[in-house]
Amino acid sequence: MYYVEGVSQNQLAEREGISKATVSRMLSLARENGFVTVTVNDGLRDANVLANQLRDIYPDVQFTVVPTSHNDRTEILDKVALATAHYLDNLVKNGDIIGFGGSEILNMIAKYLTPKDVRDVVALSLTGIIVNPNYESIAYQTGVKLANAYQTDANFLPLPIIFDDIAAKELVEKEGLIRHLEKLGRLANIALISLDSIEDSSFLNQMNYFKDEQKRKITEKAVGDILGHFINNNGEIIDPTLDERVVTTPLNNLKHKEYSIATVHKVETVPTLKAALKAGYCNKVFIDQYSTQVLLDSYV
Repeated sequence: MYYVEGVSQNQLAEREGISKATVSRMLSLARENGFVTVTVNDGLRDANVLANQLRDIYPDVQFTVVPTSHNDRTEILDKVALATAHYLDNLVKNGDIIGFGGSEILNMIAKYLTPKDVRDVVALSLTGIIVNPNYESIAYQTGVKLANAYQTDANFLPLPIIFDDIAAKELVEKEGLIRHLEKLGRLANIALISLDSIEDSSFLNQMNYFKDEQKRKITEKAVGDILGHFINNNGEIIDPTLDERVVTTPLNNLKHKEYSIATVHKVETVPTLKAALKAGYCNKVFIDQYSTQVLLDSYV
């Protein structure tokens, strides 16, 4: 648990009902008797070098580059999610409002959270519902796991991700509960934002929200999707008329979050991240080593 899962000595002592000194002694015995061997991973050094290079480009953003010794997508997803979960374990405090998007990696992050004795935490979805069984399941599971970890309930916007016209959306948004949830989303001090490439966007590709001609225009102009907003390589919304019909927290609101956290675990998402960084939508980034190198190479 200590070496593979990253459980701290304090957590181990509490879980196993033994003292921290006993945990420390057992870990030492394991090393001395050859049950565990420790090697210095050059990848860690390389990851720190890459993180420093990114900070030179984006001095207002905190980067955590996750070392990845093998180019295995499942392993990379797992490591980036675990690193982000550990960060949240230390970050979340009483009274925080945590807004979240819906994606595979956000669900994995929520899975790795350690239950924490905090009070008055609010967890809520920042977008409406994509009517797709797989997506709905991921978004729902993410919310439930966040809520369980932080002793609260999960809140979801009971609206579709997009309306046929802006008038219908505005009418529904007058309802008291909807106004309350959307206000909470804007007030959230922690945002776990979902980034997708155009190819991976569930919103664009998995349901019949858009006609073929609309999809073609979006694909031509957009580099990716942030919480349901389709953006170009400058982080600008490609179609304001379309964007007004989408149920999601405003993009500019992300610039004012205390913690706007982006996670990247595959190189296809790098153009979306680059656009988000250029526009100032995120101030904390967890990214795998391979994607970091692709991001840095894009500036050469």
